[in-house]
Amino acid sequence: MSDPAARPSPPTRTRRIIVSVAQLLLGVALVGLVLGWLSPSWSEVSARVTLHPRWLLLSVVGSALTTLFTAARWKLLSETMGAGRLPYGVYVHSLALVRLLAQVLPAALVDLLGRGVALRAAGSSDRMGDLLTPLVLERLLDLLLPLAMLGWAVVVVLPASPPVDPWVSLGALVVLFGLGAIPMLGPLVRVALRALRWLRSLRRRGEPLPPAPAPRVPLALAAWVVALGLARYASMLLQFWAAGAGLGVALDPLVLVAATPVAQLAVIIGITPGGLGLAEGGWAAALSRLGVGEAATVVFMAATRLMMGVSFAVLTLASWPWRRAPGREPDAPGREPDAR
Repeated sequence: MSDPAARPSPPTRTRRIIVSVAQLLLGVALVGLVLGWLSPSWSEVSARVTLHPRWLLLSVVGSALTTLFTAARWKLLSETMGAGRLPYGVYVHSLALVRLLAQVLPAALVDLLGRGVALRAAGSSDRMGDLLTPLVLERLLDLLLPLAMLGWAVVVVLPASPPVDPWVSLGALVVLFGLGAIPMLGPLVRVALRALRWLRSLRRRGEPLPPAPAPRVPLALAAWVVALGLARYASMLLQFWAAGAGLGVALDPLVLVAATPVAQLAVIIGITPGGLGLAEGGWAAALSRLGVGEAATVVFMAATRLMMGVSFAVLTLASWPWRRAPGREPDAPGREPDAR
């Protein structure tokens, strides 16, 4: 039984609603600032829009692949770090549902807490702390690759005379990143455990907590995790390119690869629903620096935003039969998850 006093009081719920609305308004304001900075000619914007359904469908396929790769990585990391086994479909549905909700709720909070809550609702008996640790690790992994890609873009793509061939150097970067990230996964697991321990100590107002034992990460498992992360990033690039092409803006692949890390790093901040305004700011800054026109940038931003919502809605409905682990009862309504 949970302590009724620990449940959110009506004023607390009201405050959360107010904060969520404020974050949504912040996102809308940021979009307005981006559009004001770009100052596109709306006649040019409308002239750039050309509907290509086959590319929009490809964007949904790219989003589905991204979800499948991310769910597989999530399952591997969760089970490595001590969580009980759940069917792969539960992870797929939970991820699609949470990403759909993150389009209207604060992205970082929903991604970290919502995914753990979704697994509890699907029948997981693991503590919330055990479910959150692999998500903190995912955040660290998803930060490293865009940083490496951003460094590549600054050194190789932005200069008027690239020092090396961009595609050859990109291939070398991917290989070197993969080889370097595999042995780093074990230390990153320990960093994730320390970060979560610190967050728990804040929740307990500084009460000291014993260090959690770090699980052993075999190199073969680390290789799978890194490979899934790279596959996830590649399918995300496909999703973005096809979304833009679906509305008539087919970016040069090199431009897309160079601009994506800026948008991804902006989204990681996650203080607005779906990174609203933050992603747009990242795209606008990168694409304008890479020579893409204002009208094309606006259409591309609108296409990626639209197709994210559509794709996650489709994936959530398609994976609905997988929402619960067979033979397991979900947490009872009103039960507070154990966040120890």
